[in-house]
Amino acid sequence: MNSNTSLWVWHITEEEANLSRQLTLTQNCINRLKNMRHSSHRKGFLAVRCLLRAANIPIHKIHYSTDGKPYMKQGPFLSFSHSKHFAAIAIGNVPVGVDVEQQRDKIVRIAKKFVNPIDKARTDTVAALTDLWCVKEAMYKMISVPGIRLNKDISVDFKEYQKGMATYKDQSYHFFHDSWSDYSCALTIKEKV
Repeated sequence: MNSNTSLWVWHITEEEANLSRQLTLTQNCINRLKNMRHSSHRKGFLAVRCLLRAANIPIHKIHYSTDGKPYMKQGPFLSFSHSKHFAAIAIGNVPVGVDVEQQRDKIVRIAKKFVNPIDKARTDTVAALTDLWCVKEAMYKMISVPGIRLNKDISVDFKEYQKGMATYKDQSYHFFHDSWSDYSCALTIKEKV
């Protein structure tokens, strides 16, 4: 690969007020934060901003497309994710996507919405399904095309431990995944193979 991509992960152990004290938020961030009902969502939102600060990405230079995708007018490509106790950001010189998810039994009930019959991936455990979900969600964020059906338009091949190929419209892209405790995380990079 010749892209320059980094993945940053934050284990959220702080209280909301402690995260907030570390940041100088824009008015847009303050407004978005006020509209979040659950503390875990607010903490995830704040942890993403802490990661941006750590990566020297100015919060005030981040904009959002109509579908909610973060971008900078000048600068690297970005993707954000958070789930309960973890937040993640991906930063690259090509489009990137990141997803982090807690492994929960609910994934079994929704598997038909994202498992493609041609996927080359395990689907026999909650952890394996969550790994697959994360790769597809990260691809969706990276591609950013409305109407993509995860169970038909994206296929995944877990070629090696922690990496593989994901395909959308006959174009293949790299992905990397990992899991820890009861969480899965995936990073996709829009660099054609």
